[in-house]
Amino acid sequence: MKNFLISCFVSVFMSYFIIALITYNDTSITWSGAELLNQFLLALSLGVIIGCANSLFLIKHWPYIAVLTLHYGIVLCSVFTVGLFGNWFSFDEPSTFILLFIQSTSIYIIVWCFIFFSIKRDIKRMNDVLKQNRGE
Repeated sequence: MKNFLISCFVSVFMSYFIIALITYNDTSITWSGAELLNQFLLALSLGVIIGCANSLFLIKHWPYIAVLTLHYGIVLCSVFTVGLFGNWFSFDEPSTFILLFIQSTSIYIIVWCFIFFSIKRDIKRMNDVLKQNRGE
């Protein structure tokens, strides 16, 4: 459940970050209250999808790189699907499509680096506790 909630929060942050970048790049865009609510609901749906995709990491008999690649693919497809409904990119301007890909990939890498280093820190703490218990 904790993973699921974190996914929802990250997705909401990601969508609002993307909206901020879109607005920054095109100052003619304005967001009304109804549109912001729509974007929030889209982001929440993205969080639910990513939260469900996180269960892939419970598969222990698959290689980690295969699970990570599949997870990345699901996240990317979800971002573009939700982005289609949220008007995060335009088919008329391929640069918006490429920019969304770069933004999504960057956020994905940042989140997974944070998770990687958090896990690494936790493992170090556990090893330190084990060393203390053994008297080393």
